Amino acid sequence: MKKEHIITYGILIGLWYFSAWRIGNDILLPYPHQVFLSLLHYFKDPVFWKSALLTTGRVLSGFMVSLILALIFSILSYLNDTVRRLLEPVVTILRTIPNVSYMILALIFLGAEGSVAVITCMILFPVLFNGLFNCLLSEPQNLRDVEALYPASLSDRLFLKILPQLKMEILRTGKTAASLGFKVGVMAEILGQVRMGLGRRINYAKASLDTSGIMALTIVMILISILIDRVFTILEKKALAKEVSA
Repeated sequence: MKKEHIITYGILIGLWYFSAWRIGNDILLPYPHQVFLSLLHYFKDPVFWKSALLTTGRVLSGFMVSLILALIFSILSYLNDTVRRLLEPVVTILRTIPNVSYMILALIFLGAEGSVAVITCMILFPVLFNGLFNCLLSEPQNLRDVEALYPASLSDRLFLKILPQLKMEILRTGKTAASLGFKVGVMAEILGQVRMGLGRRINYAKASLDTSGIMALTIVMILISILIDRVFTILEKKALAKEVSA
């Protein structure tokens, strides 16, 4: 951690302590040490870890489905203009519909437990599709000219050109989409009031006016998002190192 970051965190914690002291109400703003104690309480609870894993699993399942669909349809759109024109209105609609509308409609049709992965998938699909499709469109013109002069078979284009071209973009766009998907998934759990998950924990803390618990759960979600980001960053660095060595 950089020295400047440590200074920034120290200032923020100091302001937090001062604000909590001035307000003097644990429900409105608890002290940092109270949030830390709540965090330790959650970490000691085996059921909490089960809730965290369940939420992460729901989000990752929605993310993986959206990634596979985005990969398939971006390649088809790149290879066929008719597919691209057919998909344009669908992607536009999915991108512009408010997230809360997704959540309410999914809850009506699928129920609380089944809606989280579907909501995550529908919200992430436009993000992933646009990233992958734009990556394919950014191919230099000289390479397109060479391909026009020396046409290759579909399998060669797919495995020797398109998929290698998308490898780095999958990791870059996937990193952004995975973090967004985790936030969306927890929101869906809160709105749907699932039986188990981080959203359920937040709902319970809200009903109990446990502000320190809500803030502790927020820190947990931040830590999970950072972990997901780090995993993608490591994979991206390894893929880049392979490209350089090759």
